[in-house]
Amino acid sequence: MKYYDEERMRDVRSRLESDILKWPGVKSKEMMGCLCYFRGKKFFAFLVTNGIVITKLAKENRAALSQTSDSRPFEMAGKTASNWVQLPLRGPDELRPLMSYVRKSYEAAAAR
Repeated sequence: MKYYDEERMRDVRSRLESDILKWPGVKSKEMMGCLCYFRGKKFFAFLVTNGIVITKLAKENRAALSQTSDSRPFEMAGKTASNWVQLPLRGPDELRPLMSYVRKSYEAAAAR
């Protein structure tokens, strides 16, 4: 099953990649039907149609996101990844307030 539609997410992808592909060690790769972003061998975020999933956040950061946005745990194939936060994105301008959390996930990917 494909969870990512490039045509719908092209502008979001462009905005996101203009920042994160400058960070050391970041590469993108399609995986699990999504566009994933890796630091080395560990992925820290991925795009889905109409949203972003941040995978390596501490519990307090996940809680903070749930207070400020319409976040939810990521679900795929009937399974829930409760530590992965999915956030809706209607356009590239909605990325700005989330970038500090994407950065925290990127930093956590180096520590694990």
